[in-house]
Amino acid sequence: MQAPSDVMENREKTILKMIRRFNAGILKFVMGIKLRSVGATLMGGFAGLSLTSNVIPSALSFTGTMDSFSARWSLGGYAVYSIMAWAVGGWAVQKTGDKKPGAIILGSVGLASGLLFTWAGIGTELDVLLTGSIAALLYGAIGGMIIGDALRNPPEDVHVQTVGKYAPAKQNEAVRLFRFFK
Repeated sequence: MQAPSDVMENREKTILKMIRRFNAGILKFVMGIKLRSVGATLMGGFAGLSLTSNVIPSALSFTGTMDSFSARWSLGGYAVYSIMAWAVGGWAVQKTGDKKPGAIILGSVGLASGLLFTWAGIGTELDVLLTGSIAALLYGAIGGMIIGDALRNPPEDVHVQTVGKYAPAKQNEAVRLFRFFK
């Protein structure tokens, strides 16, 4: 069966348009995932785990206040709560997107969690409380600076005009990656 060539060309163009539209939709979905927020939340959570399993016990062992095994054993039950608190702190630091507020936010999370977990898990002696809370404060401040600087949102392009809430002004700008289909 013979078909006119212009009908076949129109059909190919239609198929390529559908493929381009489908690829643009996939790209928009993938780029819409907030990977920086997820990464900051995971990093904050793992920092909280590290706080209870390594930072506070090592600080207590270094100062000679307590041996590290006993401190780890005493703080083991608070690891889940530390993960949750530090994950929220990591997310908040990423939302600020700056070193100084990041150090303040995660440092205060570290101070509060270090003081609370040292008090509840190990004891109420002043040297134990000071060692645990200062170690957690320093750990949080340094981590907040790292997360706040490394995972901030990229600057927005002021030259891209938008129509409505999310749609680009020009369709060609949205599918720049797929120009080889033309």
